[in-house]
Amino acid sequence: MQTINIFGQDLLVRDEACTCSPDKVIKGLPSLRLYIKPTDSCNASCLFCANEQSKDFGTINLNKLEYVISYLKEHHILHGISITGGEPMMNPDIIFKILDMAYRIDPNMEIQVSTNGYNLLRFLDYQDVNKLESIHISRHHYDDEKNKEIFHSSTIASTEDIARLQEELDDKRIININTIVMKDYISNLREIRRMLDYASRIGVYKVGFVSLMKCNQFAKDHFINFNDIFSHLDKDFIVGHHFYNAEYCECIDGLYLSEYKRLIEFYARMVKESTCPCTNQLVYTSDNRVTAGFGKKLLYK
Repeated sequence: MQTINIFGQDLLVRDEACTCSPDKVIKGLPSLRLYIKPTDSCNASCLFCANEQSKDFGTINLNKLEYVISYLKEHHILHGISITGGEPMMNPDIIFKILDMAYRIDPNMEIQVSTNGYNLLRFLDYQDVNKLESIHISRHHYDDEKNKEIFHSSTIASTEDIARLQEELDDKRIININTIVMKDYISNLREIRRMLDYASRIGVYKVGFVSLMKCNQFAKDHFINFNDIFSHLDKDFIVGHHFYNAEYCECIDGLYLSEYKRLIEFYARMVKESTCPCTNQLVYTSDNRVTAGFGKKLLYK
């Protein structure tokens, strides 16, 4: 870990790369990802959600956000941007303005957008959609009706929506599907295979499986350790790396040969219960503050 100074404050940041051995430390230059939350509002009501705010704090200040991104770039600690929420696509026009502004600052900026698929096809209205590093679509079941049940919403992306966007994109690797591993839904290897086959069928190249964060009683009751599934893969899986970030999180990546005879990338990740003493990411909140992670130390307002 290393101490840096940003916005006039000392901040302990991570300067270690993830490693294939939990006991091996690989040092590197500190770099942070900026998570932008244009809103805390959301069209869904997931029982495991860690974002309990679920409301709109007002209009994001684009001039202030531009200053923050430019400042972080000038100090050589920003390695990418993730736009999240709430549900960011509650207001697509604001998202497109943020994207335009970020690309003006750095035309090669690595930018991800995370969404449950609300207004998904509005991405087709954005002229630089193929510049995005990725669009992460939260999709927790291969069956549309069960997926709506999990989200407690009928306004999330349907299979048809995802397939349509994938068909229209020039870069077919932009769409990633993110799936929560939890009891009663995607909970075992058979269901993992079905989820991967589903993604392969609609042309998506990558699926991430994430264990629940134990943020409430529902999440605790439905938690599954991803190692209980991904340490027992069969011959259709080619395991790549098993990465560790000290004792705070770990992940696995690899390839899967689907029933459609296509290779599809997968990864699985679990955040552990330990509280990380250093900062791994910065957050620009919906009320125009910069914090050292979600709900952590205030750095700039």
